[in-house]
Amino acid sequence: MKLKYWLMVAFLIVMLLPVAAGWALFSLYNYYNDQRSVAEYVELTGRLAPIEKKLSDPGLYRLQSSDAYASLSGLASDQVNVDLYLPSGIRVYSSGGDTWAAGAYTVRGSELYRDLYDMQIRHRTFTLKKPVWEKGELIGIYEITMLRGEWLEGISVRTAWVVGFAGVFFILLYGTVLWLLSRKLFRPMRHLMGRMHAFARGEVPVDSVPARRDEMGMLLEQFDAMQEKVRQTQVEVEKEQKEKELMVASLSHDLKTPLMSISAYAEALSVDAPLELSERRDYRDVLFGNVERMKHMIGELEMYTALGSSELEMAMVEVDGEEFFDMLLGSYGGLAERGQIEVRTVVCTDRLYRLHPEQLMRLTDNLINNALRHTSQNGLMGLGVIASDQPLPEWVIPTLAQELNEYRTGATLILVQNEGTAIPEEQLDRIFEPYVQHQNQEEKAYAGSSGLGLSIAKRIAIKHGGEMRMWSAEGYGTLAACRLPEL
Repeated sequence: MKLKYWLMVAFLIVMLLPVAAGWALFSLYNYYNDQRSVAEYVELTGRLAPIEKKLSDPGLYRLQSSDAYASLSGLASDQVNVDLYLPSGIRVYSSGGDTWAAGAYTVRGSELYRDLYDMQIRHRTFTLKKPVWEKGELIGIYEITMLRGEWLEGISVRTAWVVGFAGVFFILLYGTVLWLLSRKLFRPMRHLMGRMHAFARGEVPVDSVPARRDEMGMLLEQFDAMQEKVRQTQVEVEKEQKEKELMVASLSHDLKTPLMSISAYAEALSVDAPLELSERRDYRDVLFGNVERMKHMIGELEMYTALGSSELEMAMVEVDGEEFFDMLLGSYGGLAERGQIEVRTVVCTDRLYRLHPEQLMRLTDNLINNALRHTSQNGLMGLGVIASDQPLPEWVIPTLAQELNEYRTGATLILVQNEGTAIPEEQLDRIFEPYVQHQNQEEKAYAGSSGLGLSIAKRIAIKHGGEMRMWSAEGYGTLAACRLPEL
């Protein structure tokens, strides 16, 4: 239940429970009082019979001296009180100790004749009021009041029970409310504060978030998600920082060689020593070649940096897949022939795609140039664009068929496979990182050029909403696959 609804229900229950408990206690008290009153009424009926017989004497209901009521003195006690009234409302006798003179005390008629014949049960007394008749004429009214002795004696006990019950009820209600608040609010808040303090100290929480469906549970889950996001961001920032440091170091190292060559050849051209025209032409070619190499490295770095920026927006266009990829892959046949490599090209798609043609050409260039450098002479290189509902080409590494089918679910694959030495697993895991290149074990050197080609290709794939992976198998070669979303 949502916390706000739980609090609303809890407050309503806390407000209604005392009322319900009070009503139940009041009802129980009244029930006990009624039961006790019935028992006392039965008992009092026997005690009232002789008193009523004496009070029914017509001679008592006239104005006369106190001696005329001497016979009634035995009826009264500290538990019983008797009052006699004339029909006009004048009280002629009271067992309270004073016999009043005529007209000294008068009761109004409406009050005098109220509740005749009815036994009035009050908290402390029973009261019975009856008329007295003589020859069909009303001559007086008597009123008998009796204290409820046993009832009054038990008041202190009942009060103690009521107070005790109220105290126990309050303690139980208060304890229940505290327990529920602790379970719903205090405990999750302490849990959240503990996780916040641990996060501030840089500690990773080892306990899991308890399953809750209220706001506190959502808050804990969101806080843990935020922690994980911050930690991932910190890891990514540290990784990017290391990449930047590696890029700066690698770029500085890569630029030293052409700079030293440019410096040496420029110095040779600047001296007065005579050089043949052909030598000067060769020197200039070397200088311009090194300059182009440096421009290429700097251009690759700029492209890698731009693709990593969230502000870069590529203008996507909708293209027909078969026409676009036929044209794209068909342009690599001549390049492969110069390296004496057999190229097998397969385009099996009739889907539409939203892509940036220039950037996708750069992605394909980088993958194919990388494959060409690692393809052995007279080897086979496979190029393919396979839609999600088309079978994989026959030249795909057989052991990867099932994994590729799972990887391409709902997307088209751009495949570039070469025959050559397999890339070790420890290098394959980091092959898309900048300036991480496969080391050729036979030549004891790193193959490749700038070291950013595969990194740029993967960032282009991600910009298109896709992904890129690479597999390598001994005896077959290496396969690079790019997932491209279909429309």
